[in-house]
Amino acid sequence: MENITINISKKELSEVISAYKTLQAFLERFVSPNELYRSEFLNGLDEAQADVRENRLVEVKSFGDFIQ
Repeated sequence: MENITINISKKELSEVISAYKTLQAFLERFVSPNELYRSEFLNGLDEAQADVRENRLVEVKSFGDFIQ
């Protein structure tokens, strides 16, 4: 996959985020998350929520920490 760089203004970024939130709100009203996401994603989400509940998290201080 080729990497590309795009430059957008703060205003454009704000508009993109606003559009994303509008689409998200729309989908949440009409489509169940179980229909939007594959079972692997939902299983991972459940595991992440369990990690948060049980304090099994390590603070990430760098990108290197994140990818480990």
